[in-house]
Amino acid sequence: MPSPARAREAHAFLTAEPHVAGTPRDRLLAEWVRDRWKEYGLERVEISEHEVLLPYADDVRVEMMQGERVWRATLKEDPVPGDPFSAKDVGVAYHAYSASGDVTAPVVYAASGNPADYDWLRDHGIDIKGKIALVRYAVPYSYRGFKALTAEQRGAAGLLIYSDPAEDGFRKGRTYPDGPWGNESHIQRGGTVYDFRVPGDPLTPGWASLPGAKRIAARDAISLPKIISAPLSWRDARVVLETMQGPAAPEAWQGGIPSLTYRVGPGAMVRLRVHNDDKVRPIWTVTGRITGAANPDDLVIVGNHRDAWVYGGVDPSSGTAALMELARSLGALARRGARPKRTIVFGNWDAEEFTLTSSTEWGEEHARELTDHAVAYLNVDMGVQGTTFDATAVPSLNRVIGESAATALGARGASVEVKNRLGSGSDYTVFLNFLGVPVADLMFTGPYGVYHSIYDNHLWMEKVGDPQFAQHATMTRLWGIIALRLANADVLPLDYAAYASRLREFVKEITDRMPGPDRAAVTPLAQAVDRFSAAAGEMSRRIDRALSDPAEQPATSRALIAVERAFLDADGIPGRPWYRHLIYAPKPTYAPEVLPGVAEALDAGDRARLASQVARLAAALDRAADVLRR
Repeated sequence: MPSPARAREAHAFLTAEPHVAGTPRDRLLAEWVRDRWKEYGLERVEISEHEVLLPYADDVRVEMMQGERVWRATLKEDPVPGDPFSAKDVGVAYHAYSASGDVTAPVVYAASGNPADYDWLRDHGIDIKGKIALVRYAVPYSYRGFKALTAEQRGAAGLLIYSDPAEDGFRKGRTYPDGPWGNESHIQRGGTVYDFRVPGDPLTPGWASLPGAKRIAARDAISLPKIISAPLSWRDARVVLETMQGPAAPEAWQGGIPSLTYRVGPGAMVRLRVHNDDKVRPIWTVTGRITGAANPDDLVIVGNHRDAWVYGGVDPSSGTAALMELARSLGALARRGARPKRTIVFGNWDAEEFTLTSSTEWGEEHARELTDHAVAYLNVDMGVQGTTFDATAVPSLNRVIGESAATALGARGASVEVKNRLGSGSDYTVFLNFLGVPVADLMFTGPYGVYHSIYDNHLWMEKVGDPQFAQHATMTRLWGIIALRLANADVLPLDYAAYASRLREFVKEITDRMPGPDRAAVTPLAQAVDRFSAAAGEMSRRIDRALSDPAEQPATSRALIAVERAFLDADGIPGRPWYRHLIYAPKPTYAPEVLPGVAEALDAGDRARLASQVARLAAALDRAADVLRR
């Protein structure tokens, strides 16, 4: 049923204008989604409003003296011939949740802005304290908020982050509009909030930002940066890099800007000014559902965010167009009498680009219902960049995703391997890390160098990403098959034998990082995994019996729903209690951290904390085993 033509039409409407979270266009699109879902036959369609800290930058400047004149970074991108979207004035680029401030200081080039980069500078006599750090976006991806935190911790006065052509520009291939990569003026906007500590509204950490909700002071919000920062194109960064004195940067730090030897500095005195309005603004979550015919309380949730940094051609409107086709297709099936057994809930989130905001607030608001009844959450964010299918999920969903991919993709899907390492950076975070719901994140990847820029628009998708919108239809089909198999199965297809196998790998990784004499400290984990594995085997046999005995099916499915919840700990991970899942959490880079409490205690060299975290994790594994046995 999914139609490439309808996906194209929806995508064109979604990307017709910029729609940053909280703006009038964002509200208009929320109403458009609501109205379409009602037309498609979804039930209980509503817009939920949350009031959150959502600052807009009203003044951003990066400038320095060049001889007798002042040079100022444009903080805007060039119009591209034949692309009317790029000709519009969308305002200056900025970093969401940068601190406000005005500093003038020498610039130091710090490569990717990771701790090891600052260590190298220190070891070579270059002090970052009081300087402005110039760093570049990195491949593999390292979250810009981690760069901000690292610069803040090292005492930098400010931070500039630019897109080097070695990562996402002409050094990779043809640039837009002739290819997928970014041109010299493209800018990666984005948030620098520390949502690896706590996501959602920084002023309501752990509870929903409903009218009348208590708010903490901004100075007490552990997710808000205290350093000012701004994004740059490589064309503007080049002007700053050309002023650098000091030694040449290491070979690994040399980038792709032509005819430039990268030096570490210090360089010219640069003024960096950022002023945010620091306003609390409304954001809008759209939800609807197709009520299940047999088990209406059980919820299979599908979701995608709506807000974009500019037009959002890939991020997120490719996913939103697929979500709209999914709602239309499943709504049509329900009207024809093919209603799912369990309820399918649709979520269209807002302000994901700021700090995973509306999904977090909605999840916190509905925590009790979701804890009791959510089967799984299936996320699509940047749905279509290219043609290579990529899935990341908890191990219990491996089989249903693999079998669904083989159905939807044919030969392409037969060899799909689901990644079982989940970090953060999209709306599945609240479901997994706060609520203990099994999650999956789906996308089609490909060459993509215009992330968060003005060129990530409908024309990029038509020329480069998915000219026929066939992948959009395929994503809809695959997403829908997974959702329907979860919604219609006699016994939920959650495979905890696969989870046990992956846990064994995770424990071995931790063990291998420890000196031989210290490995006894984690022996309780290996033993707990053995008990969990045995319980998972018992459950597999019980599922076989339940498939031929309908009387056993409800209790078996209820147990399967409860297992992921058992991995939660009410006290959370030390230092960031919002993250309650003891198997998965994000590192500050957004990269996945497995067995995070244990891993971070090991990294800290804290033996007492390590013993405590091993005991907590072993207890969680035993809780999960008990659920499987019951």
